[in-house]
Amino acid sequence: MQNTYSIENFSNNGMAFPFDLKNKFENLENKYFEFQEKALKALGHEVTLKPNLLSKFFYNLSIDKSIIQEVKKIIGEDIYIWSSAFFPKKPGSGKIVSYHQDNPYWQLTTDNVVTAWIALTDSNKENGALEIVPGSSKYGLIKDLDVKNPREAYLKGMKTTESNDLLSYKQNLDVFMSKNKPEIIKLEKNQFSLHHVNSVHGSGVNNSSVHRIGFAVRYISSNTKHKMENIDSAIHVCGKKNKYFVDEVCPKQDFGEKEIVRYNKAMKATGAFGNKSYSR
Repeated sequence: MQNTYSIENFSNNGMAFPFDLKNKFENLENKYFEFQEKALKALGHEVTLKPNLLSKFFYNLSIDKSIIQEVKKIIGEDIYIWSSAFFPKKPGSGKIVSYHQDNPYWQLTTDNVVTAWIALTDSNKENGALEIVPGSSKYGLIKDLDVKNPREAYLKGMKTTESNDLLSYKQNLDVFMSKNKPEIIKLEKNQFSLHHVNSVHGSGVNNSSVHRIGFAVRYISSNTKHKMENIDSAIHVCGKKNKYFVDEVCPKQDFGEKEIVRYNKAMKATGAFGNKSYSR
């Protein structure tokens, strides 16, 4: 029987799971592949970052009531979606996400930041599930990255990690991980987990014969900004707004002309971080 972590103990554990989506979907994996087929046709490449700006389905999934009600318990009533991303692992691809904290990469001004990791397929140890070190969120920044300014490095398209690593830069947490055991976040499709911006997490290789696909949505409080930029853009979800953010707009149709223009503009914002050439 797997461990469970309640939302009531999130402040101690820095994570909570499993939760069930309000709506159950039989074809979540197909929704991902259909989205990428449309992306290839409309843009000429697959999309990793901010897919909820191009797809009505993934936008609605990002604001699912079952997720938002739990996020409110962590960061309050005033919420924006700052970023979102797909994390797909093909069988035999060898892709990993090395252990890290999100905080040093994202450079945000508060810790009122939580990620929902939504399972589009079953996610388990064999196929490279998300793993999180319980309680690691309480340590603050454990170690700096191997780049001085990740925002500038992202804009230059830099990557210092190995080619099979879905991260851009190294945090080098080997010593920390040798002393701390991660929890495997086992999820069934239509379930999600939540983790804190300081929680140490990562995931291993997909050794199964099936795809492992996650959709991660990053929620921030409206008083959270980026340390490097005087203006940013994000999707307002609920509560008070902040003039610091230019509103990103939910899609009215999949890959419509206006949606693509808005998406390309949003990809210049801080929430569209990452080396685009390797993340596709």
